[in-house]
Amino acid sequence: MKYDIISNLKSIVKNKRRNMQYFGEIQTKYEEVFLTQSYMYFKKDEDENISSKDLKNLIKTKDDRKKNIIGTVFIYNPVVTPIGFDSNKFLLEQDFKDFDELIELKCEGYITVFKQAMKDSCKGKIVEIKNLFNLIEGHVDSSTLLSKFNEDLEKYNSNQNTEFDRDIMYLDAQNYLPFGKFVYFCWGDKINPKEFSNISDYARTIYDNCVKSGKKVAFAYKKEKTADESIKYLQFSNPMQNHKNRNSISFAIKRSFDTFPPLPAFYE
Repeated sequence: MKYDIISNLKSIVKNKRRNMQYFGEIQTKYEEVFLTQSYMYFKKDEDENISSKDLKNLIKTKDDRKKNIIGTVFIYNPVVTPIGFDSNKFLLEQDFKDFDELIELKCEGYITVFKQAMKDSCKGKIVEIKNLFNLIEGHVDSSTLLSKFNEDLEKYNSNQNTEFDRDIMYLDAQNYLPFGKFVYFCWGDKINPKEFSNISDYARTIYDNCVKSGKKVAFAYKKEKTADESIKYLQFSNPMQNHKNRNSISFAIKRSFDTFPPLPAFYE
């Protein structure tokens, strides 16, 4: 309880200095936790603070979403913590009760990279964050877990019962259409069509639908790979997945947003 009070007081002070607030909905099933929706709200000025209820009203209807969501970011899977809770502990081992509710989340990890990159071009607007997989897990790069995702997607595509709840874990790739003016792909370099073909097909469907929707598509890529190769292999660099080039990738993401809508940017 003491940790919660101190953490909440710190978050109030930080909110006054931050240019962005982060909100999301966490669900749980079978002892796992999932982030089923999340949004970054970029403040009009430093004094502005909105509540979860305010955010909910900004995305209440399809027309509201069209008006207030300026773009979408795609990552591989989320690693998030609600404000007032310990980022180093599993959420189900803490006294968290607000499942299935839109709540405020900590601005940390990859969120800070997006916050810095978009703070000038997205003022007063919402950027939606979508995940290939909604499972909140810091270590998804193990072959065992990726194989499980891959096998599950095969079941998903053939309308069989999936291991993970299909509505909580996955995106309806075939029918997905993003809101806003841009889609920024940042799901990293885990896509491997030879080893995990179903994951690759799933990601390809999402990417192609975003392109067909007419949104401006952007991402960070390694210069020697070229933008075309990144698209071919669906490898869009994420600084949290590439520790060696973390700073370079973060800077490339920031350079993407030097223009708006953003453009692909390389790093060396």
